[in-house]
Amino acid sequence: MTDSIEKLANILVIDDDDISNFIYTRVISASGIVENIKSCMSGQEALDYLEEVSKSDPDQFPAMIFLDINMPVMNGWDFLDEYNKIVPQNLQANSILCILSSSVYKDDIDKASSYTQVKEYVPKPLTTESLKELFNKHFA
Repeated sequence: MTDSIEKLANILVIDDDDISNFIYTRVISASGIVENIKSCMSGQEALDYLEEVSKSDPDQFPAMIFLDINMPVMNGWDFLDEYNKIVPQNLQANSILCILSSSVYKDDIDKASSYTQVKEYVPKPLTTESLKELFNKHFA
């Protein structure tokens, strides 16, 4: 996989489940094509992080963001609404935002596609194979 694309600087994973974050970090790390992986346990934590990065060092803005939609307090849909308000359009355009969900309901898939910043809807769990497909599709 590493021969086909350049190494990505940063990826962000947003999921309220520690075990999921651990597994996704391991899967992404094992790919060998990402320099830094940041995980956030809530939508608000991720928004704070993205706002800070977009202001202080836009070059470090994640090339790819994996977002769980079923989270307490601020779900993925609420996150997307706020993301649109605080992240400059040029940074959104250069980042691949993927919904990570265990939901296979057409309504969720349709809702995800209604957000222009969402580029992919990825069924959980994130696997090496699905990750490879995403990287090849968007970065090869």
